[in-house]
Amino acid sequence: MKKSILVGVLAAFLGAALVTSCSNESTDEVNNETDQVHSTQYFCPMKCEGEKTYKAPGSCPKCGMDLVVKK
Repeated sequence: MKKSILVGVLAAFLGAALVTSCSNESTDEVNNETDQVHSTQYFCPMKCEGEKTYKAPGSCPKCGMDLVVKK
């Protein structure tokens, strides 16, 4: 009787630890993807405005060329 209760409690703890571990991983993945999206910068390949960068893709306001991702 005591063994079955102990096994049940142990299984519950292991199950809770596994669920918590999996949910933390998915949250970390979402946070990393969000950081990458916010940290992406774009610039004009012709450097019309020097080293100026933009937060979103588009066209250079001076020459009209497509902005490229800054690496």
